[in-house]
Amino acid sequence: MIVLFVDFDYFFAQVEEVLNPELKGKPVAVCVFSGRFKDSGAIATSNYEARKLGIKSGMPIPKAKEIAPNVIYLPIRKDLYKQVSDRIMYGILSKYSSKIEIASIDEAYLDITDKVKDYYEAYQLGKKIKDEIYQKEKITVTIGIAPNKVFAKIIAEMNKPNGLGILKPEEVEGFIRSLPIDEVPGVGESIYSKLREMGIKYLYDVLKVDFEKLKNEIGKSKASYLYSLANNTYAEPVKEKVRKHIGRYVTMKKNSRDIKEILPYLKKAIDEAYSKANGGIPKTLAVVAIMEDLDIVSREKTFNFGISKDKAYLEAEKLLEEIIKSDKRRLRRVGVRLGKIYKSTTLDNFFNNV
Repeated sequence: MIVLFVDFDYFFAQVEEVLNPELKGKPVAVCVFSGRFKDSGAIATSNYEARKLGIKSGMPIPKAKEIAPNVIYLPIRKDLYKQVSDRIMYGILSKYSSKIEIASIDEAYLDITDKVKDYYEAYQLGKKIKDEIYQKEKITVTIGIAPNKVFAKIIAEMNKPNGLGILKPEEVEGFIRSLPIDEVPGVGESIYSKLREMGIKYLYDVLKVDFEKLKNEIGKSKASYLYSLANNTYAEPVKEKVRKHIGRYVTMKKNSRDIKEILPYLKKAIDEAYSKANGGIPKTLAVVAIMEDLDIVSREKTFNFGISKDKAYLEAEKLLEEIIKSDKRRLRRVGVRLGKIYKSTTLDNFFNNV
């Protein structure tokens, strides 16, 4: 198995930098404000300039502002980040493997075993993916490639930011012997403390401890997990996840507000989205416009019944008109997002489903 892990670098803050280039090079933190009082809440993520000042994810906002008052603190805009994530996950990454596991809004595993002949080709594929994501979204990602999901994730972590790391099968044994146990995903502070008490400093040291003893200390599931990693027998597959929605986006040749100019691109996005749905029919349709300044504006409609592609053309045009009437900017890209996708053996019945 060859697994390619993609990790979007400081994702929320990076999206804010893309939308507002003046932020680039300045310390930025994206915050989840709780609303209890002025600065209540926590840091969701920060860019590397802010991290150098000690600002970390999960830190209370008042403490962060005390440590680094000159950091630019921005409120989280998760819907916006989700739209960017979807374009990358479904519009780019899904082209490179039919087996993709979206682990979070900014992490994904791809099984590329049947896409490449060896690790040299895997490396070249990783470069291609990085280049396409940056070209289309201006987002940098770090990629790790390894024989299993866990090692791929660790290799990515070691190569942040904007890196591409690879662990070949012949390098695994040395990697296991030199990997600090606290760098293994899933080993938190509590488990790490117990492992250190048992003399386990590196992943390989797990094999020096009786399994029953380890199981009694950290539980059977975690003990089995660490043993399989240390023995190089860990082989959890990349698990494909059912999509809640499908998005497709098209870049126009020139920025425009002319509906007649935009419609062919919108129809192309609809064609590609319906094709990707593999016969599924959506009940929700959203038109997404990426404006000339890279801001995102969308309009969505949910129907009581599944809508055909022809119906989607008509409804999407109406939603596009709403966007243009409500916003004076020109569009750079346009796309659609299909949601509540269902499959039915009898489409006539499905279209009348209420």
